[in-house]
Amino acid sequence: MKKISVIIVTYNSLDDIVNCIHSIYNQNDLLIEEIEIVVVDNSTLEIYNQMNKLISDNFHNIKVIHNPSNGGYGQGNNVGIREANSEIVCVANPDIILQQPMFKKVIKLFQDNKKLALVGGKQLGGINLSFWIRPEYEFFIFTTPLMSLLNRLNVYFEKFFFLSGALLFIDKTKFEKIGLFDENFFLYREESDITKRFLINNFTTHFEKSFVYKHLVDDRTNISLSSFEEEMKSTKYYLEKFNYSFPKFLFQRVYSYNILKCLFLLVGNKKFYNKTMQYLGRFKNIKNKKL
Repeated sequence: MKKISVIIVTYNSLDDIVNCIHSIYNQNDLLIEEIEIVVVDNSTLEIYNQMNKLISDNFHNIKVIHNPSNGGYGQGNNVGIREANSEIVCVANPDIILQQPMFKKVIKLFQDNKKLALVGGKQLGGINLSFWIRPEYEFFIFTTPLMSLLNRLNVYFEKFFFLSGALLFIDKTKFEKIGLFDENFFLYREESDITKRFLINNFTTHFEKSFVYKHLVDDRTNISLSSFEEEMKSTKYYLEKFNYSFPKFLFQRVYSYNILKCLFLLVGNKKFYNKTMQYLGRFKNIKNKKL
């Protein structure tokens, strides 16, 4: 019987997938027949064929599914979760590398707490953020340094935060009860959404600092305009879904960037001043965009 199903949604991830899967097997502390790996590829047929061959050349018994509709991160994970044959699913990005065994401890956490629905670990990579504050509680200029500090101290409050979606362990039955990933999100804010819905249904989440993994990303402070607009589209949908104010969210961002603009101008940091002005302009313009 499978005890953990690892779901990996890929998109043009040929450079990452082999190292990711190797790390899963290398750090597996269960019997080999007790885990399964399901890869859902959102790429074109050409890339999928390359992905399928790459995986079959290096591993055995891994299911690779082509998902040509590419409905986004959540929809791809839903495809994989429905194929899962275990009660615990692990949603993993293709660019993560497990640093130590954790599967047995994951199983025990769920066994010991019948309300537990979601577990995340300690992320190393980029700016080392394992969790972040949900949009309804965010006030950028104040919460950003606070979140950096709390991540260093490993202090997690499920009432206000969400866990990084790069590596999540989820109770499949509880997840099915809340409707799996909301496929109206294409990218961004999925973690906030599932956390919110788990809490509404009286389930709990948990941050486990001993579950260390590397996430092979940069600091992600520079994102394209299209990615920024996709993030704002998801933020607007999330806030309105739970009866929060998107204009209020935009106000606090504009207010925060105006303060940062003055600070960077005062200290003469041209690089951060220019970056701040770029994002200040984006947030001002988003008010007039039809998302």
